[in-house]
Formats: sequence, structure tokens, C-alpha cells
Amino acid sequence: MSHLSFRVVQSRTQQLASAVALLALAACGGGGTDGPAASVAAAESDGGSMSRALAATPTTFKHPGLFMTQARLDSMKAAWNSPNASVMKTGYESILNDARSSYSYSHQALSNVEVVGSAIGPQEKRYKDDAQAAYLNALRWVKTGDARHRDKAVAILNDWARTFRTYSVASGTNAAQVQLEAAWMLPVWVSAAEVIRRYNNGQAAWSQADINTFNGFVDRQYNEAEKAKTRVNNWAVSAGLAMMAAGVYQDNASRYAAGAQRITEMIPLSVFSSGEVNELKDRDCTHPQYNLIGLSQAAEMSVIQTGDTSIWLWKASGETTPRLAKGLEYMAKSLLNGSGVRNCQGAYMEAGYMDIAVNGYMNRGVAIPNFQQLAKQRRPDGGSNQFVGWTTATHGRDDY
Repeated sequence: MSHLSFRVVQSRTQQLASAVALLALAACGGGGTDGPAASVAAAESDGGSMSRALAATPTTFKHPGLFMTQARLDSMKAAWNSPNASVMKTGYESILNDARSSYSYSHQALSNVEVVGSAIGPQEKRYKDDAQAAYLNALRWVKTGDARHRDKAVAILNDWARTFRTYSVASGTNAAQVQLEAAWMLPVWVSAAEVIRRYNNGQAAWSQADINTFNGFVDRQYNEAEKAKTRVNNWAVSAGLAMMAAGVYQDNASRYAAGAQRITEMIPLSVFSSGEVNELKDRDCTHPQYNLIGLSQAAEMSVIQTGDTSIWLWKASGETTPRLAKGLEYMAKSLLNGSGVRNCQGAYMEAGYMDIAVNGYMNRGVAIPNFQQLAKQRRPDGGSNQFVGWTTATHGRDDY
């Protein structure tokens, strides 16, 4: 059992000063492609007491331990290989249907990745596709034991670790876009690496020399990703998630703690007391979901590493429903019937939080009936360009 050390956050005055400073940084240096930032004053008046945040940090990390423990990987394997039908087995079909899950998938590591704001260029697509391919092949290796899937995942991880050095930006793209792209992909890369390195106590036999080289690849991405925390929108949530993921994979408590702290600060800035999700009124139906994906995945990681449920259960003073649950319900109603500040009826449900969120709240006895209805309508969860997806395969359940 891991021992926990608790970092008590600053006083309310200090927290507000810190948040205002972050807003100032965002105003002068944030990527212009990702629009409005929530105001700290509005979040505070909305019931979001940032001083309530406590970040629990493990002194000993659990492995495997990003979004899946050894026990979960074993239960997934059993469900996937069972002759009986199940939601997880249905989810696995979506993995099989993705060409990137094949051991014959052709990857190509790049020394430089050019990123494009509000679009995806060919180098950026290669970077993202190869990360997802490493993850999918790692999962298929767990399921089948086929060394060809293991070898493909290892080859992708090794080739990118040895080759990649930097990012650049396409003409017309804000330089800060690099921060967001790194924040999005870092959890995907380390999710693949965590399975390859840690499943069955290192059964894949990934060499220590290659692990060391991969750590440099993680560092290069982390150095960009953590800069995105200064934005008070989905950028900061993505950055916090990436920082936590790197911390787990590298057994780096300071990286994990910094990410967990930023995630906790972002809960009331991402979901207002009404349940409205930040960016839903001002932007589109996509970016608000990025906030919910990042918070849900961070909540799952926090429970695995520390047993801490505070991200799942965070409430402002006087509230009876966890703030994240409110946001999930608000977003679900917009997607189901167009209610709320924006009509998203029929819009795409972004991949990466569907079954993690349902599982997380069912385990804690918190009702999210609209989100459950949406999940049942839209599953199985598929792949994402930005996050670890396929949550029906990994977290799906048949009891709702």
C-alpha cells in the first residue's frame, strides 16, 4: 500500500494571486488558436473555492498505473478472450477495426514535428497516429500474447525516442500550439510505454537502455506540455493530465504533484456551479468535452495512485453534487437534446471519457443518468486524435 503525502494548498489570497498571475501569462503568451479563458473572479463567485484543493501525491507509485492497473488489464484480457458477450468485448472490436492496431502498421519516427493550429498537418498526424498505434498494439499484445504486437509497440516507442528532437509551427500558427500538442500526446505515449514496461512485471522485456532513451523523449514532450498549464481552459486541463501521466511513468513525485494541483485548481474553472462546461457557450461542442476528458482521466489516475477521490467528488461549499458530475450531465443533455447554453444535439461525443466517467461515478454511487444514457447510445468509445480513447474496451460495464 502506497504511503501518501499531502500538499496543503496556499491560502485563499495566495491562490487567487497565483491564478491571476496565470491569467496574465495566458493573456500575453497563450496560443491564439484556443480562444477564451475563464475568469477567476467568475469562478470564485460561482462557488469555486480554489482554496479547497488538496493534491495527494504518492511516495511510491503503482505500476501499471496510468488508467489501468494490473488487475484491470487482467480483467480486460479475460473479458476480451471470453466466449461470453460483454460491453468490453464490444469495445475491443473497435480496437480490431482500427488499422493502427495491426502489427503490420507502418510507422515513421520524425526528428521534428510541425504542428498546425486548428488543423492537422502530415507530420503532426504521423506523431499522433504512431502514438496511438503503440498503445493499441500494446493492448493487443496483452490480449493475445502475440509477440508481433509487442515488437511493433516496442519498435514505435524506440524509434521515436531515438529520433524525435523538437517541434516547429506551420506558417500562421501561434508558437504556443506546440504546448497543447505535446500535452495531448504525452499521456498516449506513456500509456503505451507503461503497458510494455510494467505489464506482468516486465514480461515484454523492454531493455533498460531503451527505457532510458524513452525517458528523454518523455522529457522533451514534458518541457513543452507543462507550459500549457498557464491557460485557464482545456489547455491547462490537458497540461495537468500530461504532467500527472509523466510523473507516474517516471516515478517523479514533483511532476505528478504539480499536475494534480493544476487539475484540482481547474475543476471549478472547467465546470461552473450551474454545470455549464467552460468554453461551451463561447466556442463549440468539442473543446468543452476536452475539459471533461482531461478531468475524468486525471480522476481515474488519482484513484489508482493514491486512492484519492477528490477529483471525482470535488464540491464547492454548499453543493451536494460533485462538480465534474454536474459538467458531465450538462454536456450530456446538450448532446442528447440540445439543452443548455449551446445546442449540441447530434454532435460528436469525443472519445476518451465515456466509460471512464460512467465507471468512476457508479463506483462512488453518484447518479449521472443523462451521461449514462448518452454513453449507452454512443458506445463503443473509439479513438481520439488528442487523448487515450477506447474506454469501452478498457472500462466498459454491463450493469447499467
